[in-house]
Amino acid sequence: MNRILDKKPVNTSRQGEFDYLKGFFMVFIFLVHAYQATASNEDIVIKIVYGFATLSGAAIFIFVMGMGTVYSKRSEPKTLAKNGIVMIVYQYLSNLADIAALTLPYLFIRNQLDDKNIYYVLLVIYSQYINIFFIAGIIYLTFALAKKFKLPAVGYAVVGLLFAIIAPFIYGTPVDVPVLGYIVKLIIGEDYFVSFAAIYFLSYAFLGVAFGHLLQRVKDKKAFYGLVMPVCAVIALAWWIFTINKYGFGDELYGYLSTAYTQPDLFHVAASIAHILFFAGLLYFGDGVMKKSGVIGRQLLYYNKHISKYYAIHIAVYLAICGFHKYEGFSSLQCWLITALCMVITEGIVRLYVAFKSKS
Repeated sequence: MNRILDKKPVNTSRQGEFDYLKGFFMVFIFLVHAYQATASNEDIVIKIVYGFATLSGAAIFIFVMGMGTVYSKRSEPKTLAKNGIVMIVYQYLSNLADIAALTLPYLFIRNQLDDKNIYYVLLVIYSQYINIFFIAGIIYLTFALAKKFKLPAVGYAVVGLLFAIIAPFIYGTPVDVPVLGYIVKLIIGEDYFVSFAAIYFLSYAFLGVAFGHLLQRVKDKKAFYGLVMPVCAVIALAWWIFTINKYGFGDELYGYLSTAYTQPDLFHVAASIAHILFFAGLLYFGDGVMKKSGVIGRQLLYYNKHISKYYAIHIAVYLAICGFHKYEGFSSLQCWLITALCMVITEGIVRLYVAFKSKS
């Protein structure tokens, strides 16, 4: 291990493999959300893609976010707390954009609707919707406390494991106190408008910080990934064998993967991180290929750089498309087509915003 790790931080530049990894997953997000945001029935291809994505998905962003606080030069408690508040506000600004996206089509097609109730149901859901921005905000606030009390690197690993163990016992615990009970529900979940519960994803965040401290000490990344990837492959394979043996290949497996994605237990957390590090290793060794890919590699890095914008905007685009379709689901072929359409529209909006901001 001495030839792989140094006693002090030596690997302190950008970790390109994780930039590419987040960019790749944005493509999967576009495709999966074409079905989810429009309440369309998944075909077998999407079920496979989604089932596979549940072992990475939001975990990538939260794990890398935790890792990023180690590499950032602006990770003092005050800044982390500010980032937390900004992300929570960003969640509700995103909700307002979603409501606007749902309402605009309604003004044109309301007389064609046999049942207007679906429109009002969607408004109620998306006005309170809790997704990755909210949990990121809660995690940043938690990081601020950890930094304030000078939690050591090993402490982050311990806390991350503790969250993975205790989260299933806390999830959905009722708090019968006005206002406070509602706020707690946003964090520990179990409501129709809570997509991800922060209590579960704190494990990925804290383990990401611990990994970031380890990665900073890596002086030979080739040897590091050569050691880590086989171990991660064994863990990931063991999880899949255990899960498939228990649930089979049918709808029961798909249902379990969907639930475990938002409510990961300790084994699922280990399998998710194993998947993340294995594919990060592949991208590290494939760095030359990615650079030679030209526009593809550059686009993936652009996705990573502006990931929050893409994530927020693409949902609103899908909701607007769904609205003009009378809030009804699409066929599988239509979902593939609107995925391409959404990618083009979202790309245009993001690039126009970036250009406008750089000039102003």
